Amino acid sequence: MDVSEAVTSHFNKFTFFHIDLNKYVKLSIASLNYMNEYSNESKALSDKISELIQGAGEKWGFTNYVDPHKEINDLKHQITESAIMRVYSSFEVFLDEITGGYDQFIVNKKVDVSEAKYGHTVLKLFKTFGWNTKKIDYLLPVYEFYNTSRHCVVHQMGRANQELISLSESSEFLDAIRDWPTVIPGNKLSSPPTVKADFKIDLMPHHAITYSDVCYRIASEINFQLINMIGVEYIINYVANDKVLKADKIDYPPCKDVYHYIRHILGESYKIKGLELSKIKDVLHKSGIRKKCFHKHASMVE
Repeated sequence: MDVSEAVTSHFNKFTFFHIDLNKYVKLSIASLNYMNEYSNESKALSDKISELIQGAGEKWGFTNYVDPHKEINDLKHQITESAIMRVYSSFEVFLDEITGGYDQFIVNKKVDVSEAKYGHTVLKLFKTFGWNTKKIDYLLPVYEFYNTSRHCVVHQMGRANQELISLSESSEFLDAIRDWPTVIPGNKLSSPPTVKADFKIDLMPHHAITYSDVCYRIASEINFQLINMIGVEYIINYVANDKVLKADKIDYPPCKDVYHYIRHILGESYKIKGLELSKIKDVLHKSGIRKKCFHKHASMVE
């Protein structure tokens, strides 16, 4: 049995979000850049935008833009802000699912982590389950920076507070940016957003993708720790209950019997490879649900 690439449903959902976020930002910005290059003349560009708006299938009429190039540039910033808000919300949902879904595995019920600590929410989760944070420590200053940026976008109309300014100047943050392990060896992480004289945060589209990548890396380590903590037997029982006993119909291609069916799901959705059928039978027998699962699966494939 190989669980080296095993994933939980929580991590799968956040992975799909991370992919979608990348598409959302890149396609949106590429489209705006294409539009921006339509014409250097404001009148011609404004007319083209208005034409496209009227043909968008909505009840929208003619709109005139005095400076359409500026409007497009402002829209890039707004898309970046919205993407950053989406990253924060989606990752918080991911963290909440982990925190609230595995009470029986908690080793520290009372965990006190100072809010002054970088990534205190993540640290609290790790301490709750007794996990080592060594593999995510380098992520936390950057994670905290973008979390604080999100706060400024939502609560300060996009203007930096003193906490963000201090973070951007801290040695921990600057060192993390300098030493960042990029996907392509030798590359450097893109420069973080700067704070303008009017305290406006100079957010660029790639900053939202960086934020999502930081959260994805943390989520990946949480997934690894979670798989090791709950074990394969827990996952087998969960799939048996969720996909067989509680199910009204087969969600996957019909299999020879419930054991092959559960193994197929574990391979496709959880990336657990080489699982012996005898292991699945033993786990279901130990849980007292083997016969129920066998007959329920048989009734759904008839």
